[in-house]
Amino acid sequence: MEIKESIEIRSTPAQVFRLYRDAGRWADWDPEVSSASLPGGLKLGAKGWLKPRVGPKAGIQIVEMTEEKSFSAQSRLPLCRMEFGHLLTEKEGGTVATHWVEFSGPLSFLFRYLIGRSIQAALPNTMQGLKKSSEARASSL
Repeated sequence: MEIKESIEIRSTPAQVFRLYRDAGRWADWDPEVSSASLPGGLKLGAKGWLKPRVGPKAGIQIVEMTEEKSFSAQSRLPLCRMEFGHLLTEKEGGTVATHWVEFSGPLSFLFRYLIGRSIQAALPNTMQGLKKSSEARASSL
């Protein structure tokens, strides 16, 4: 079972994707991220880390990437994988951004219970931050 949230943004998918590209600045628009790093940049196979506002720093790897459209980052937990997906769909007048989180593996039920609820509660704030930053950036261009 995945956790999913979408929001409409008045800017192009390319403009929104620019925010995704700069992992070092994810904390600027995502209130749930304390800091993050992808030293090799946002590309398939890239490895880095993310420190959530609450919880330990975790290693991440980009497991799917389509320029200006989508990317997914995976983090490994004990006997579980957590995947964070980001999808941008062009819509007249802007973009629909969808973020989702999925747990898989033998202990996925446990991690879904332990951290899934807090992710689900925080996802609307993340989406609002993405919308606000994307629209502010688009209006300044």
